[in-house]
Amino acid sequence: MKNGYAGKMLWVDLTNKKFKVEDTAQYQEWIGGRSLGAYVLSKLPELYSEDTKGQPIMVSPGVCTGSDYPLSTRTAVTARNQLSNGFCFSNVGGDFGTRLRRAGYDAVVVQGHSQEPVYVLIKENEPRFILADDLWGSTISEMRESLYSKHGKENLSFIGIGPAGENQVSISCLIVDQANAAGWGGSGSIFGAKKLKALVAIGDTPVEFYDPEGLKEKADRLAWRVSSSEAMAVLVRGGTHYGAWAGGFNGKVSTAVNNIQDEFLSPEESAPIKEDNFHQWELHREGCLDCQINCMHEYEIESEEYGTIKGVGMHANSVRGLGSNLGINDPHALLKLHVICNDLGLDVDGVAATIGYALESAEKGVLEKEQPGDVTLKWGTGPSLVKLTEQIAYREGLGELLSQGVYEAGQQVGQGSEAWALSSKKVGINEQGLRSHRGWALGFMTSTRGGGHLGGSPQTENRQISPEIGAKLFGNPKAGIPQAYEGKGKLVAQTAVIKTIVDSLGLCYFTYGWYDLSIGSIDELAEMYYLATGVKISGKELYQKGLRIHALERYLSYRLGGFTRVDDTLPDRFFDTEVQAGPHKGAHLHRDKVQAALDEYFETLEWDIESGLPSEKNLKELDLAYLLT
Repeated sequence: MKNGYAGKMLWVDLTNKKFKVEDTAQYQEWIGGRSLGAYVLSKLPELYSEDTKGQPIMVSPGVCTGSDYPLSTRTAVTARNQLSNGFCFSNVGGDFGTRLRRAGYDAVVVQGHSQEPVYVLIKENEPRFILADDLWGSTISEMRESLYSKHGKENLSFIGIGPAGENQVSISCLIVDQANAAGWGGSGSIFGAKKLKALVAIGDTPVEFYDPEGLKEKADRLAWRVSSSEAMAVLVRGGTHYGAWAGGFNGKVSTAVNNIQDEFLSPEESAPIKEDNFHQWELHREGCLDCQINCMHEYEIESEEYGTIKGVGMHANSVRGLGSNLGINDPHALLKLHVICNDLGLDVDGVAATIGYALESAEKGVLEKEQPGDVTLKWGTGPSLVKLTEQIAYREGLGELLSQGVYEAGQQVGQGSEAWALSSKKVGINEQGLRSHRGWALGFMTSTRGGGHLGGSPQTENRQISPEIGAKLFGNPKAGIPQAYEGKGKLVAQTAVIKTIVDSLGLCYFTYGWYDLSIGSIDELAEMYYLATGVKISGKELYQKGLRIHALERYLSYRLGGFTRVDDTLPDRFFDTEVQAGPHKGAHLHRDKVQAALDEYFETLEWDIESGLPSEKNLKELDLAYLLT
C-alpha cells in the first residue's frame, strides 16, 4: 500500500536475543518520529524503571524521512532522560533514518539488556544480533571503518556509541555515522548499559508514498524556495558555524562567554574562531543524504600542539560551547575539542556546561586549579581542556565527577558552586541570548526535556523580523524585538507545537518554520503529510496532533521527573547579572515579566496555569486519559 510507511516496527529484545515485528498501521494516528516515540514508550511500564539497562529506548524516523522533500532526513530518539530522570527527545540528522525505512522499518524499540557487547544489523526481513567484542572500546571513527569493512559502505548507516556511552557517562550521546549527535539526555549511556554498541541499517528499497507525482511536484517547488531563500543562503554560505557561531556572521550576535558570565564577544575577540578564518582548512562540505544545504564542514589542520586534526561538523553549538564559553580562541584547540567529542560520543552541550562549571569553580577557589592527569583549570587552556574532555569520556580524574553532568557535579561539590552549575531541569546549559532574547529564553525554560532551545525557542528575535512580518505571521508586531516580552508566551507555545510536528514528519527544522519563516506553515505541513500518506487533514487538525504530542511529553516529564511550572525557569545569574557590552548591554531577565509570559504560555495551550501541566480535562480531550491511571 502506498501510504508513506515502510510498514513494520522492529522490537528488539536484547535479554532473550529475540525480535518481534509489528505492523505500523495501528500507530499511524501518531504520525511517526518524535510523536510515535513518545506514545509507544509512554505505554511501556519499563520506562518507569530506575535501572537504566531495563529502560526502553526508541529510534524512529519521521513519516517523510527519505522522501523527495528537501531536507527530509531526520530521526527521533526518545527515552528517559539520564540527567534529569524526566523524558527526553532528540532529533538527529544523517542517513540512518532513511536507511532504516529503506530496509523496511519505520522504527526500532530496544528493550532489555545483553550480557555481552552486541550490535543489531537490520536488513530487509533479516535483523540479526552480532557480537561486538571487537568493537567494544572503539571510537566512532574506528567503529565506522570496521562496519564498512564487514558489511560494505554502500547503503549502510548506523547509530551508536563511543567510549563515553560504554562507560555510561551521563552526558554521552548517540552518534549517526560520524558527526550527527542525538544529545541532551544521555541516550548514549542507555546503549552502554544495555551493552548495545550500535544499530546498523542497510537498505535501499524506496518507501512508496501516497501521491508520488504530487509529492515530487511539491518537492520541486520547495527546492526552488529553499534555493532562493535568504535565510537558507546563510547556511549554504557557511553552515551554522557561519550563521550563529560566537558572534555570528556580523560579529554582534550574543554568545556564551566564560560559563555564560557574559554574553558578548567583540568582533576582534571572536575573529580567530569565526567561519571565515576556518575556511582555510576546509576540505569540503558535508550534509545528510540528498541535502541541498550541506551545513557541516570537514576540516583538516596540521597543528604543532595536536598533530593532524581532521573532522566533520563544527556547528554553532561547538564553536560557542567549546570556544567562547571555555575561553578558547585557538582554532586548533577548538577543532580538536569538537572532533574528540564526536569520536568519543560526548554531547558537546553537556561537555561545555560541565567544563565551564569546573573552570569557574577553580577561578573562585572551590576546585583546585591543578588536577590529576596534567590538567590545569584555567580559561582558554586548550591542551588541558582536551585532556579533561578525554577524562570525562573514560571517567578518570576530575572527569569522574563531570561525567555525571553539571547539575550533579554542583550538588556533590557544593560550597555555593550550585549557583554557577548552570542547568535547566537538571540538564546543562550551553546557550546564548538568555538575558536579552525573551522568546528564546522562554522557549528554553519551558522545554520539556530541559537544557536547550530546540523545543520552543523561536528564531524571530535572532532574525529580528520587522513589525509588519511579525504582525502578519504571528499577530505580534513585537515578535522580532529581542527584549520585548509582549506576546512571547503565545509565540513560544505555538512554536513548541509546530516543532513537535516537524520532528514527527522527519523534516529539518532549519528549513521548515524556524530559520525560514516562509516555509513550513501548519497548512503547508498538512499538505506535505497528505501527499506522503494519503491522510487528508487540515492545518488545524494537524496542529491539534501537535498539541497532543506536546501535552504527552509535558505530562511524562512530570510523571518521570516531577517537573512542574516551578521548574520552568533559569538560574539566578540570568536575572541578577547584565550583559556587559555590545548591542544588548544591560539586558537581563525580569522575574515578574517572565511569570506573566509563562501565564500567557499556559493559557495559549489551555493547561493549568498554577501547575503548568495539562489538566485532566486537557488529557481527556486529547485522548491521553490513559496517563491518569
